Amino acid sequence: MACLLGIDLGTSSVKALLMEPEGKVLAVAQQEYDILSSHAGYAEQDMELLWEATKSTIRRVLEASKMPADEVRGIGLSGQMHGLVLLDDRGGLLRNAIIWADQRSKEQIEEIYKVIPQDEYRAATLNSLCTGFYICSLLWVRKHEPELFQRIDRAVLPKDYIRYRLCGRLATDESDASGTLIFNVAQRDWAWELIDRLELERKIFPECGLSCEIAGGITTQAARETGLKTGTPVVYGGGDQPMQSVGNGIIVPGVLVSNIGTASQISCAVSRPVFDGRYRTNTFCHLREDLWTIMGASLSGGIALRWLRDNVLEGFSYQDFDRFACEIPPGSKGLLFLPYLGGERTPHNDPNAKGMFFGLTFKHGYRHMIRSVMEGIVFSLRDSFEIFRSLQIGIDKIVASGGGARSSVWLQMQADIFDREIYTTQNKEQACIGAAIAAGVGTGIYESLEQACAKLIRFNGRVWAPDPRHVEIYKERFEVYRTLYKHNKDLF
Repeated sequence: MACLLGIDLGTSSVKALLMEPEGKVLAVAQQEYDILSSHAGYAEQDMELLWEATKSTIRRVLEASKMPADEVRGIGLSGQMHGLVLLDDRGGLLRNAIIWADQRSKEQIEEIYKVIPQDEYRAATLNSLCTGFYICSLLWVRKHEPELFQRIDRAVLPKDYIRYRLCGRLATDESDASGTLIFNVAQRDWAWELIDRLELERKIFPECGLSCEIAGGITTQAARETGLKTGTPVVYGGGDQPMQSVGNGIIVPGVLVSNIGTASQISCAVSRPVFDGRYRTNTFCHLREDLWTIMGASLSGGIALRWLRDNVLEGFSYQDFDRFACEIPPGSKGLLFLPYLGGERTPHNDPNAKGMFFGLTFKHGYRHMIRSVMEGIVFSLRDSFEIFRSLQIGIDKIVASGGGARSSVWLQMQADIFDREIYTTQNKEQACIGAAIAAGVGTGIYESLEQACAKLIRFNGRVWAPDPRHVEIYKERFEVYRTLYKHNKDLF
């Protein structure tokens, strides 16, 4: 019985999923890991540790499914975007990966814009520079770790390192390369002119393939370590956001995905490289050569709720949080939460932005704080949604994904705050499903992404409709929420 393996290398964990071509999930395994922060604002991960966690999840899904390794016909990868993994000329790791949540490279953004004017840079990449993105972190290493910088042979993204360990191919793909911010998104190639003007060696930047294209086969070493069969095809894979879109069936314009994971995003497919004139959103390549993704990204999603659970309200579970939030009315009786615990990307692109509770009184308790944090995360997505509307991007359907799709409280909040119906798919691990679909297309099991999604993606019967009473409350609360950043920007 043939099957496909999808691997999603996330920020807080790696997941592996084994499924039949008809869509039946045979097994899922997950292993968590931490973000390393030796200094305030630093965010790193040990890629060797992430490789060990990946191997463990692969072995576990094979064992749980009792599937012979030779029945795995293809392997796809999805991964956290924007991070920097540096390798020497033997493929060895030079340092920990600097990931998307890192805030150290503020000066490098200023330095880049001194060499290449901001408008010119944005015109080539269709994006604004942000801390935590590959190119900014790479220039930080050049300035602060010059001896290590001289030893760099290749700079790849996190999921690319995992693929390298699986099949020996040092490369990336168009969707993930888009998020480096040194990539010409419209032309779907490295921005070589910018690279030359920043005096970077071209060899550092890996070859770039298509997400569904086969990159190589499982090596003998990887087979020994994972239990997979030598030679099993591995496709290039893609960034987690476009892969998650595929796992939700979003490979045509008109459907928006609202994802609340560690961070949170809204995104949709567009047939041309649409971008916000103020560059508050991100425009990246989608998996298909004739599609792009426009995305509004918030740095805080479930990580803010995790902060509340682990640092403030210890001893409660997320299920407890859902129950407590249900006991509080929409609007949290005037309590607002600004979820900028690690800075913010869309719409402010401000690494100095801070989180805050606003409106606390004696009548508020921990249950109000829980609901307020959940509402604040969705308000941050509403900020991006308003930009999409200003660009006249047609949205026919909103699909909730990630942890936000597993909470009835969050689903109703999204319906009320967006004032739109919210749909969910029957698939629970959308990024893994998307990676497995890419592997199936690459190995010929599916004719195309469209055919695969039509065959595999099914929506749940329940649709979460906005409650008009709640819509009015949130409309007023959202306007207050939007003013909090403006009034506190200088203090931040």
